[in-house]
Amino acid sequence: METATVTSQAAMPGADEAPRYSGMQLLDRTGSTSSYSARELGTGRGVVLKVVDEAAPAFAHEALEREANYLAMLGTHPYIVTMYQRTVLADGRAVLVLEACPGSVADGIREQRLTVPNSVSIAIKIAGALETLHRADLVHCAVRPQNILLTEFDEPVLADFGATVARHQESFVAAHETTAHTAPELLLGEAPTPATDVYALSSSLYEMLAGRPAFRTYDRESPAAVSLRILAGGVRPIVAADVPLDLSDLLVWGMNPDPGERPPGAAWLAEELSRIEHKFGWVRTRMITGEPHLPKRKRRRFFR
Repeated sequence: METATVTSQAAMPGADEAPRYSGMQLLDRTGSTSSYSARELGTGRGVVLKVVDEAAPAFAHEALEREANYLAMLGTHPYIVTMYQRTVLADGRAVLVLEACPGSVADGIREQRLTVPNSVSIAIKIAGALETLHRADLVHCAVRPQNILLTEFDEPVLADFGATVARHQESFVAAHETTAHTAPELLLGEAPTPATDVYALSSSLYEMLAGRPAFRTYDRESPAAVSLRILAGGVRPIVAADVPLDLSDLLVWGMNPDPGERPPGAAWLAEELSRIEHKFGWVRTRMITGEPHLPKRKRRRFFR
């Protein structure tokens, strides 16, 4: 395996002296994992380097290894972030070299530049990515606006597979960060299912349309307060002139506190969203699903 070597003013700890990446800047630090923007020498391509911190516990390293495996299997899906390669630092820590995206859906919400049709289109595309995960018996467990990145072509890609788990593993240890989009069953310590991702995608679309999460009343509200509201359920319908009642009702259904009472799957949710597009004359969006176990070019099924 090739050894990654990096250098910059914000040099990644453990890197070799000879640089392969330049202009590194710390983008984000979540838990025991840090992400750096960088430019690949020789090609000039912008990338993101994701690495576990030096003092991280063993499970953090295992999570990054799992993420690499999942992205290798799923990353050719057009709406899943691309992993260019997995390399290692001189000290043996794995580094994921990922495609660089200039923004996220969270940025679009904050800047108030997402229209209702655009938001629905994004949700359908991400639903296709989730359906592909679920066919591989995986659950993402961390769908939220911050993890739906926007490429330079303004296309959404699902990112951050650090909390992704196999559905049928013998034991489940919660590896997720509690957010305003965490499904109630995860807060109760139950094992995730595809319905967990349906909830989170519905919750994310709710925020795209309403400009705020369904269960957060103000910025920087404590996670405990938000969690209590999530557990209590009772999503308020979105009342806005540009949000159809059909769409608001669908999100209330998608965020039902009982996983068994939600839409049966991500593809079903996408089908309902596409029906709304058709009803109101919006541009139709294709849901693209893949067969993740195929080692070469994946078969795709197009849904209109």
